[in-house]
Parts: sequence; structure tokens; C-alpha cells
Amino acid sequence: MLTVLDAEMLVRQHLGDTPRANHSRVVAHMMRTLAPGFSASAELWEVVGLCHDLDYFHTSSNWSQHGLLTVRWLGDNIPAEAQDAIAAHDHRTGIQADTVLADMLKAADAIAIIDERLGRTTLCDSDGAEPYAALRRRLGDRSYLSDILQRYSERHGVPFDRMVEIISLAPGQ
Repeated sequence: MLTVLDAEMLVRQHLGDTPRANHSRVVAHMMRTLAPGFSASAELWEVVGLCHDLDYFHTSSNWSQHGLLTVRWLGDNIPAEAQDAIAAHDHRTGIQADTVLADMLKAADAIAIIDERLGRTTLCDSDGAEPYAALRRRLGDRSYLSDILQRYSERHGVPFDRMVEIISLAPGQ
């Protein structure tokens, strides 16, 4: 299986020193921190977070392939469940995966994009009573990110405050 060090080397190789590489590290931080709450492998979840966007620049002209190319590159170096999560993390592929790993990757990806778009301070200061509605208003044309975060966090019992706590400790973007 691919190690975290291997995955980090792949991030450097495919994403270089770009904001997308930083995004992948934030998603990896989220995944590693969430894994123990599901009795899952923190290392595997971190690898999935690091690798989920490896093909980002290669598929930017055809998002229906985003994640699928990464899965082909990684092959059997990651388990089938991890392959499915990466393949399904972007709805434009048409791939469905409803495992906890896949759902938490979607949630971690969404909150990392929200963090990048709105800034960590805004995210951390979201309205405590209706945080998802407040995010929806602020996100404008990307309000669906709040829906993704809410859907998968609530499905698996991860409160909004916990997601914000985890991302507040993530590397900057």
C-alpha cells in the first residue's frame, strides 16, 4: 500500500508548489483527524486525502475524468475502497460511492474549498445556530459546497463545530 510519504512525493510530482497541493494537504489533515472517530486507518485516510486531486491539472479540460485518472495511476497501490472514494469525490464523473471513506472525502474536500474561498476566519466565525445556511449565503454560486458538507457530516454524526475545529488546525492554504 502507498504510504503517506509516497503520497506526499506524488503530490509534489503532480501538483508541485501550487495552491492545489496545499488544498490536498488540508484535505489529508481533515481525513487523518476524522479517521479514528470511525475506527478507520488514519494513514489510509490521509493517503486518500493527499491523492484525491493528483490528476487535477491533467483533467482540467474534462472534469468527467477527474479522480478516474488518479485511480488509474495509483492502481493496486491503494485498496478498492480508496479507489472508489477518489473516483467518486467529484460528482461530474458519475461514479457513486457511499462508504464512510468516500463520504468523508467529499465533506473534507468541500470544507477545504470553503476554507480557501472564504478564509479560515470567516469559516470559524460562522453563525452557530445555522452555520450551513450562513455558509450558503456567503458562497454564492458555490453554495452547493455547504450542502455537501452538511449532507455528509450529518449522515455520519460529525457536528459542524468538529469540522471547523479540525480545519482550524490544518495547514494554511
